[in-house]
Amino acid sequence: LASRNHPARAGLPSHAHSAARRPRWTAANQTTMALSMTSARPAALSSRVSSGLAKNRAPCAAPSRGSLQVMAASKKKDVRLTITLECTEQKASGVQGMSRYMSQKNRRNTSERLELMKYNKYLRKHTLHRELKK
Repeated sequence: LASRNHPARAGLPSHAHSAARRPRWTAANQTTMALSMTSARPAALSSRVSSGLAKNRAPCAAPSRGSLQVMAASKKKDVRLTITLECTEQKASGVQGMSRYMSQKNRRNTSERLELMKYNKYLRKHTLHRELKK
């Protein structure tokens, strides 16, 4: 529709005008582009980049031979724990099934066992749910 109104694009499909202006990328064009980009870099910048002293970066020491760096955090140091809450009244009632909920707690804020009133679908009422021992 836009090609009908524009005199230079008359008779062309609507997508043809954008493809006509774009340069074609061939392997020869890519290699010349790559060569021009590498030669345009200043010598001072390339020496800083290769030595690890680029802007906003601290120089890093090379790891010694045979050393292994462990990046994963330990499970015991994790502050948030996934806990299981189980109903305290259901075993005594004799109803089949067990009402359990999964939740999380912060180890630093609540070090003791967690007790919450949660809905028990087997007894159809809110009951006391206590944190299970791991």
